[in-house]
Amino acid sequence: MTIAVSASSLGDEPGIEAASVTIETAPDTGTRLRREVASQIDPSPPEFAKRILNDLVDQYPAGSATIKAYVALTFNAAARVGGKKRTPDEMGRELASRLPGLTQGLAATGAGATRPLSAQDLCEVVRVAYDPAAAPLIDTANAAGEPPELYWPEVGPTAHQSNWDTYRHDSALSVTWMMSGAPRGNVPSSVLARLLAPHRDVARKRVTLLYRPIDAAKAAAIVEADVRASTFNLQSSDKPTARSMTATRAALATAQEEASGAGLVNFGLLVTATVMHASQEADARAAIDNLSVTARLRLRVVHGSQDSAFAAALPLGLVLPKHLRVPSELREQL
Repeated sequence: MTIAVSASSLGDEPGIEAASVTIETAPDTGTRLRREVASQIDPSPPEFAKRILNDLVDQYPAGSATIKAYVALTFNAAARVGGKKRTPDEMGRELASRLPGLTQGLAATGAGATRPLSAQDLCEVVRVAYDPAAAPLIDTANAAGEPPELYWPEVGPTAHQSNWDTYRHDSALSVTWMMSGAPRGNVPSSVLARLLAPHRDVARKRVTLLYRPIDAAKAAAIVEADVRASTFNLQSSDKPTARSMTATRAALATAQEEASGAGLVNFGLLVTATVMHASQEADARAAIDNLSVTARLRLRVVHGSQDSAFAAALPLGLVLPKHLRVPSELREQL
């Protein structure tokens, strides 16, 4: 899918290769609440009040969920097309100088307080994604001030099996869907609200939007081709349909925005539902099917590559076309 974005977004960020936004919902272990209450409690409270607080800490997290948002940006090591690739140290120094601006830009969008993930934090995210049973242990260790020492080679699954339409990994089973059709017509800001919200039939859920900026030199040709195609479809019929008229208006609007300086990006969407027991798979599938309708999306299960789709939905900044045997330039012409 291709959309136009404002001039202050991805297309204007030097060297950016791709971006992703991941919204993850998961059960709340109650560790954070317990730590907050313990730090605020009076040293010598009445026994009744102490008992009430302890009961609240034990019972309140049951059935509640946490919502976390991640943004991953992937940069090209080459300063220009065909140029020499910079070393990891050189890239680290350059990105470190740009990181405060990027973080402030995210906060200005209404995302709230944002902070870069450390290597330890990212290892914990990946470890819990592949082995959800480890989440309470990791939260407890962090609450005790003794975070587990995780290293990149050991955060993947200890055992996994990728089937045709499911992915078994450590203590859980996951199914990943991909977007085959974007919402049609006017899209309100709340169109994804129910899809992003926690659901009782899905233990863990990740919704990931993937973006790849299109070179400005190619963007103009793409939007003009869309305008010509939609105009031809509209004029070739004596009784044009509402859909063809809407498509023509959308193509003209995109071309006008691009001519005014907006960038163009390819985008996609992945939805991963994770359950702790195989018996819950059918309920999770039904939940995602219903939620996709409310979001006006057409989703289809990823067949034959569930393990790759699962990794792509994580906030790791993976650029899937870069890992294909068929070059992305050739695939885009098919």
